[in-house]
Amino acid sequence: MLSGAFGKRQNGRYMAASLWDDEDSHQRYADKELLALINESGVKDSAQRISVSLMELHPKWAVI
Repeated sequence: MLSGAFGKRQNGRYMAASLWDDEDSHQRYADKELLALINESGVKDSAQRISVSLMELHPKWAVI
């Protein structure tokens, strides 16, 4: 993971965003680590829904 951010809205909703080198790197994380982190944190017990979206960042959009 190159970068990440986490936030909470006033209505109790949360959002996590992360930036990866490529789709394969993210897929390896999702397959091997994410499920363990969800179980370890206990978030699955209090979450109604967890959804994932993938957006491609165009190189010209990056300001680093």
